Amino acid sequence: MVAGDVIAEKYRVDRVLGRGGKGVVVGASHLVQPERVAIKLLVGDSSPALVERFLREARAAVRLRGEHVARVLDVGQLDSGVPYLVMEHLDGRDLAELLRDRGQLELSEAIDYVLQACVAMAEAHAAGIVHGNLDPANLFLTTTPGGATLLKVLDVGISAEPSSAGDGGAAAQEGLGVSLYLAPEQLQPSRPVDARADIWSLGAILYRLLTGQPPFEASSPADLGLRVASAEPALPSALRPDIPPAVERVLLGCLAKEPARRPANVAELAIALAPHAPVGSQDYAQRAARILGATLPPRPRASLPTIGLGLNAKPRPAPRLLQGAEPGAPALSRTFPQETPHLGRPATRLAILAALASLLAILGVAAAQLK
Repeated sequence: MVAGDVIAEKYRVDRVLGRGGKGVVVGASHLVQPERVAIKLLVGDSSPALVERFLREARAAVRLRGEHVARVLDVGQLDSGVPYLVMEHLDGRDLAELLRDRGQLELSEAIDYVLQACVAMAEAHAAGIVHGNLDPANLFLTTTPGGATLLKVLDVGISAEPSSAGDGGAAAQEGLGVSLYLAPEQLQPSRPVDARADIWSLGAILYRLLTGQPPFEASSPADLGLRVASAEPALPSALRPDIPPAVERVLLGCLAKEPARRPANVAELAIALAPHAPVGSQDYAQRAARILGATLPPRPRASLPTIGLGLNAKPRPAPRLLQGAEPGAPALSRTFPQETPHLGRPATRLAILAALASLLAILGVAAAQLK
């Protein structure tokens, strides 16, 4: 595949973006519409079962429409039988490149990125799709038309092969041939894999963003599998003392060996991380919960100040989400009447002053008549 080649009689290849053992990704332009796209092709000696799986997962990914998922626009097969999928073209860079430049990120920034990824994975998991290969190279930073940073998860539903360069800068790992962010059950073929494998990967990514290193490093896939299955990661706070204890507990919970001991879903993970996120990012937890139909705990409201005028001001109770609400439905709440301030004492004072004024006026008239 070289620049100038035409794919499916619709897309002209501009350049090769990346190659792997079983796939190639090219940047291309639509021949008729002014549209740039990225096209992923499954190449090499691919078995019919692998081709069918690629197409099946690509068709499932087309249904995902959220802003935090890289959109799949088209799916098909070339005359040669090579399957391909067409994705939206993105300008920006992935977290692996960002980590190569910076080593580690500030706490609030790292949590913001993981919360955005949680929204993407909530949509995928709700559709029955497990990513299975989350790593920094699959988390892409772009910008909205308004200039805000937007994270998109790449290759959702397209599990062609694990990335070998997803470590984000550890040169010794580039030839390992397996991602450093896979859950223990993914490294043991006999064990079933579900959405909780993605939760492990998100925890491992956050560990890398905060500490500057993945939770486990190894010299071979076998060594990695052994370490992930039996060793414990270094405490994040030992590598970076400013990591809050609550965040450390969340990280270690994500990296539990048994899936049942991890957060139950990405909404639970997002809710646990939200208090440590920037204020503008905390709504990502609500979005993830609504997509999955989960119930959020009520948000605490700040108490109103007492003004000092004899009023007993109290905050209104926070809305309470009702169990069983449809995803995306507005939060239902029960409201309570506010206390009416007691006005009896000020009113009595005014009445006394008015009576005194009237009495003084009468006395003044009487005094004038006596003169």
